[in-house]
Amino acid sequence: MKKIAIQGIKGSYHHQTAKMFFGEDVDLLECTNFKEIPESLENGTADFGVMAIENSIAGSLLQNYKLLGSNEQCIIGEIYIPIEHSLLVEKGQKIEDLLEVHSHPMAILQCERFFEQYPHIKLVESTDTANSAKEVSEGKFKNVGAIAGEIAGDIYNLEALETNIQTIKNNYTRFFVIAKNGDDCDSNPNINKASLKMTVGHETGSLSKVLSILSIHGLNLTKIQSVPIIDRPWQYSFYVDLVFPTYETFKSVMEVLKHQTENISILGVYKEWKLDDIVRL
Repeated sequence: MKKIAIQGIKGSYHHQTAKMFFGEDVDLLECTNFKEIPESLENGTADFGVMAIENSIAGSLLQNYKLLGSNEQCIIGEIYIPIEHSLLVEKGQKIEDLLEVHSHPMAILQCERFFEQYPHIKLVESTDTANSAKEVSEGKFKNVGAIAGEIAGDIYNLEALETNIQTIKNNYTRFFVIAKNGDDCDSNPNINKASLKMTVGHETGSLSKVLSILSIHGLNLTKIQSVPIIDRPWQYSFYVDLVFPTYETFKSVMEVLKHQTENISILGVYKEWKLDDIVRL
């Protein structure tokens, strides 16, 4: 069984993502922070990693882009999952009984409007949604709840008083699936998307030339994210996602771009995950 490194513990959204990509029976390596995920691939303690890269509301996780750019892993897939928060409690509790609700700061922020109708409940920040649920379960707390996904309630034997309590219902997080080495792209007919890291010249029109090349050859730019270059103030690397018509076209365009950029590297080539592919867990 392959070991999958995730940020957080069982019941987290990273766990949900690992199950969706690899199947129900996954062996997890629980990491306390994102940095440990690529490190686990490098030292061989995990075979694959699952890493959140952006949220449809909060935007990109820039620190994770930097992790991808500074290690030798390869992106082998992407996946989007809906973020659907539940209010989890020890069985038999009512919302009127609660004095505190614990969760990750982002989850609390996403559910603030729901809790406006319950001013007697104090919202307490913690390190992780699933860990908050685990602590409620292990402590048998009678007046404390947690905001987490329903999967955490199932794992830690908690009851969902309310589901889908997030203010914005269409809330999705995009995850990358990473490995130390990628598959043989030439033999995989399903791949049609790539993630790149590139640095262009500081002259006027440098980035525009690159984008024009992509357009001319029929490559669809789906995202571009700038990240500061640490030792070069006010200069930036660009992380680019693009969809290509054929792998041969992609390889040809990469040869052209090598001469139009200061440096360019392929972070991964994989199958595009479309919103229609999303399965609500």
